[in-house]
Amino acid sequence: MSENSIDIALVQETYLKPNRPKACSIAGYVQLRTDRTYSSKGGTALYYRRSLHCGPINIPPLTNMEATGCRLAMTGHSTLVIVSVYLPSPKRLLRRDLRALFALGDAVILFGDFNCKNIRWGCPSNNYNGIKLDELEDRLDFGIIAPSTSTCFPHVVTHRPSTIDIALTKGVALNFNSIETIHGLTSDHRPVILKMGPPDGGRPIPFRKITNWKRVSTALEKIDTPNLNSIPNDIASTDEIDLAIGALTNHVRTVVEERAGGSGILGSPEVSRYSRIDKSKNAALRRASISHSRVQIQSASSPTRSESSRSGIPK
Repeated sequence: MSENSIDIALVQETYLKPNRPKACSIAGYVQLRTDRTYSSKGGTALYYRRSLHCGPINIPPLTNMEATGCRLAMTGHSTLVIVSVYLPSPKRLLRRDLRALFALGDAVILFGDFNCKNIRWGCPSNNYNGIKLDELEDRLDFGIIAPSTSTCFPHVVTHRPSTIDIALTKGVALNFNSIETIHGLTSDHRPVILKMGPPDGGRPIPFRKITNWKRVSTALEKIDTPNLNSIPNDIASTDEIDLAIGALTNHVRTVVEERAGGSGILGSPEVSRYSRIDKSKNAALRRASISHSRVQIQSASSPTRSESSRSGIPK
């Protein structure tokens, strides 16, 4: 906690019970707990620094989830609701549970062990809960933030690592500097650190961008945009090909960036999509040079690949 300057810590599967109300207290932090009373294991907890303007929040009845939350008063931002969430396996992810938690405030962060596996956030395969969470993202209008490395490393060697410790955000206007898996511990569940607030000027730690491609597809259906309106109706030269591809690239990039949170990682789907657009541009230029030799000579000053990358078209 002190080594990483943790302000608020969220814990799942505490195994704590009401008959030990002072168990696992940490000096300098206020402990909030939701103990599982109907069976063994389970439970959630939240710790916040005593210096923070923070307080407990009542969690509504939930069907399958376990949760503990607090309200954090911040300067320059509305009150932030932060919730430690645990969805035990194999219980199903329910829409009503998520809706109840997001209804706790205008700006909400749900963070913890969701047991939701989906290849979108780095898991090797999908499970029911992961597919369900993917569907609910658009319907409930929240964002998904996941670290770029796995968070769960099963003791069973035949089970592959996965990313099931993630954050869901709704109405949060803070900058998300990074979300990072900490691999210093040997637990099967690795801690995950989420850093929020103004950029600190340091090199950002890459994290996985979760793009909502359904929203992207809907947005791309709109053809009356400044970028697309700049494309000539009749393309007759390689200069106009270059202009059209550049405008289309900028249009796609703008749409994707407006519907994805965080910063991309090397090898992400966004990077490969831009690369395919750039390759299509080069192919179009090659076709033009073959069928219109005079045009090819006139376009000798067209941007090279390196010049195109400087003007905003990815390599």
